[in-house]
Amino acid sequence: MKLRSAVIVLLFFSSVLSGCVGNDSEKDDRIDSLETELSDSTADYDEALEQISILQNALNDANTALASSDVAINELSSSISELEILRDDLVAQREDLTGQLNRSENNNSALEQEVSLLDSSILDLNNQILSLNDDLQDSLEESSNLEDTIAALDGMLNSLTYTNSYAIGDCPLDNPGKIINVGFDDGEGTGIQGDGIISDDEAKHRIGECPGDFGMVYNETDTEQNWAQQRIVEMQGFLYFTVHDGIHGWELWRTDGTVDGSNLVKDIRQENCEPAVDPETGEQYMECENWSSVYDDTWDGVFNDVEFVAGKDKIFFTAMHKMYGENLGGFANLWVSDGTEEGTYMVMDMWSAWDYNCDGCEFDYNGVTELVLIPGIGSAPDRVVFTAIKAIGGVGEEGYPQGEELWISDGTETGTRMIANIEPETSSWSNGTQCCADWDGSVPRNIIFKGNQIWFTAQTENYGREFYRFGLELGGGLFLIKDINPGTETSNPMYLTAGSGGIYLSANDGVNGQELHYSQGDAFSTNMVKDIWPGVNNSSNPMWLTKFGSRMIFSADDGENGRELWITDNTEEGTRMIKNISPGNNSSYPTGPMKEMDGFVYFSANDGIHGLELWKTDGTEAGTTMVRDIHEGENGSLSWGSTAHWHGEYTLAHNGHFYFSANDGESGEELWRTDGTESGTELIVDVNVGEGGSWPWWFTKMGDKIYFTSWDGDQRQLWFYWDNPGPVIS
Repeated sequence: MKLRSAVIVLLFFSSVLSGCVGNDSEKDDRIDSLETELSDSTADYDEALEQISILQNALNDANTALASSDVAINELSSSISELEILRDDLVAQREDLTGQLNRSENNNSALEQEVSLLDSSILDLNNQILSLNDDLQDSLEESSNLEDTIAALDGMLNSLTYTNSYAIGDCPLDNPGKIINVGFDDGEGTGIQGDGIISDDEAKHRIGECPGDFGMVYNETDTEQNWAQQRIVEMQGFLYFTVHDGIHGWELWRTDGTVDGSNLVKDIRQENCEPAVDPETGEQYMECENWSSVYDDTWDGVFNDVEFVAGKDKIFFTAMHKMYGENLGGFANLWVSDGTEEGTYMVMDMWSAWDYNCDGCEFDYNGVTELVLIPGIGSAPDRVVFTAIKAIGGVGEEGYPQGEELWISDGTETGTRMIANIEPETSSWSNGTQCCADWDGSVPRNIIFKGNQIWFTAQTENYGREFYRFGLELGGGLFLIKDINPGTETSNPMYLTAGSGGIYLSANDGVNGQELHYSQGDAFSTNMVKDIWPGVNNSSNPMWLTKFGSRMIFSADDGENGRELWITDNTEEGTRMIKNISPGNNSSYPTGPMKEMDGFVYFSANDGIHGLELWKTDGTEAGTTMVRDIHEGENGSLSWGSTAHWHGEYTLAHNGHFYFSANDGESGEELWRTDGTESGTELIVDVNVGEGGSWPWWFTKMGDKIYFTSWDGDQRQLWFYWDNPGPVIS
C-alpha cells in the first residue's frame, strides 16, 4: 500500500501545480508546499523501488506458474485425446461384435460376454475422459487467472516504472538534477514498448528538481595566467571577455558557459618574430612572441583601457593590432565582432601613418576609449560612440592629425565619422612632409546616452571643461549646454547620470563649490539643485549617483554630518539627507556600486560600530537599515570602492537577490547574496576555502546563471552560480 500511497502523492503533486494561482505570496507558499511534497515523494522513491522489486518477483512467479499450467493443460489435452481415440476404437469393436451377434441364429454367449466387457471398458474410459476434462477446465481456469494476474502485475509495473533522466537544458551541466517519470511502457510516441524505460512520451507524470549549484568554467591548458577573465559582457547567449590562455596572449574569447563551448574568437595580434643572437653560442635565430591585443593590467600594462560594449548582434571593443614606434607604445583602435573569426575586424586604423614618438611631440593618449553603445532599434544597426585621435595622414588639412574628439560608428569604416572637432588646434609640428598636427582635442569624457542624445563633458581653451550634448535625431547637432563656471575656468562636471526627465551631475559653478546639478539639455534648465554644503567654495562632492524611481540617491557631505546618504527629486526642498547613519559629523561613507532591487537601494556604509557592512534604503530614515553584520565587530565585511575592486562589477541584482562580495572574517572575500533580510543573507560560494578568499569580480548574468571570476588558490578562473528555481513538475 506504500506504493499506492506514493503514486497518489505523485499524481496529486503534479495536479496541484496546474492550479497554482494567486498573488506572489501565495505562489511562494505553494512552492514551499510543493517542495515539501517533492521531498516526501522523492523519499518514497526508494520504497517504491522495493515495492517494484516485490511486484517483479511476483510477476516472475506468476509467469513460471503459467508456464507450468500450460504444460499441464497440454499433457491433459494429450491424455484426453489418447483416451478418446482408445474409446472410439472400443466403440467400433462393440459395434462390430453387436452386428455379429445380431446376425447369429443361435445364442452366442461368448459374443455377449465380450460386448459386456467392451461396454464396461468404454464406460471406464468415458469416466476417465470426464475426469480429465474436469482437470483440464481447472487448469484452463487457473491459466486464465494467472494471465489476469500477470496482466495486473504488468499494469502495475508499467504504471510504476521510474526512470531517472537529466534536465540538461534547465540544470547545471555537471549537476543536472533528477527527474522521475511515471507512466506506461507502451511505446507511446518515440518510446519503445517493453524496454523497461518510461520515456518522456510514455510518461504521464514527471517529478523532480534541479539543485542550485556552482562550478568552474575552465580551459584545460595548464598555465598560471589561464583564464584570468576580464571585461565580461553578454550577447546572444555567449559571454565575451579578455583572457590570456598561455598561448595567444591576451585576446578576445567567448563561452556559452561550458568547456566545449569556450573558444578563442580571433588571435588579433599574432606571433611577432625578430632576429636574435644566442649570447652563449653566437648563433642567430628568430625570437618570437605572441603579443596581446587586449592587454588589461591596471598596474603596469602599456595598454590598460580595454573596453567592451554589447549590442543586439555585435560587440564593439578596443584592441591593438600592432605597436607604433621604437618604444613599442600601443594605441587601441575600434574593433567589432559578431562572435566569429571572420566577423571580427578592425573598423578603422586611426593611427596608420604616424610614428608613436611623432618626432618628440608629447600627449597623454592610449587609443580609442569611452565606448558607449547606441542600441539599434528594429532594422537600425547598433552603433557606438567613442573618443579617438585620428592620425591617418594624407594631403592638406584633411591629412593632419585631429586631436581626441567624439566619434560615432556602426561598425563599418564608411559608417564611422567624427561627430565634431570641438577643439581644432593646429600646433606647430613637422616631420618633413606634414606641417601641422592637432594632438590635444577636447578629450570628451563622462559620456552617456539618453533620449537619443549623447551627453558628455569636453575641454576647450575658451570654456574649460564643460557640459555638452549631441542630438542623433534628424536636425540634431552639437550644443554647449551651459558654461556652468563662466569664462575659461572649468566647472569640472562629472558623474553624469540619467535620471527622470534629465541628467544629474556634479559640477562647480565657481561660487558654491562642487555640488549637485540637474539639466534637461538647455542653459535655462541647467542649475544647481541645492548648495548642500553652503559657503564659498565649500563642496559636498556628490558621488555614487543612483537612479531610484523618479528620484536620485547619492552620497554627499554637508559639512555638519559628514558624508552620508542623500536623496533628491531635482528640487531644493526635495533634496535631503536620508539618514545620519554614523551620528555626529563622522562619515558613514555610503559606497557603491549601488543597485536598486524590489524598492530598495543596496549600498555599503559604516555606522561607526560595525564597520563597512551591507545596508539598504527605501528613501526614508526608518527604511534605511543595516541588512546584516556579516563580519561581527568593527572590522566590517565590505571593501567596495577600494583599489582591490578596480576590476569590474562586484555587485549584481538578479532574480530577487542582491549578489555581492564580502568577507565574514573566516572565509575571506567570497560570493554572498541577500533577499534583503538578515536571515536571507548568506555565503553561497566559497571558492577558496579558508581565510584567503577568492575575491570575486566581474559579476555578469546570462540566462538563469550568474558568472564571475574568482581565485581558487592557484589561478583566477571563470565560475558560475545557478540558483535553484524550484521543483520540476508536469
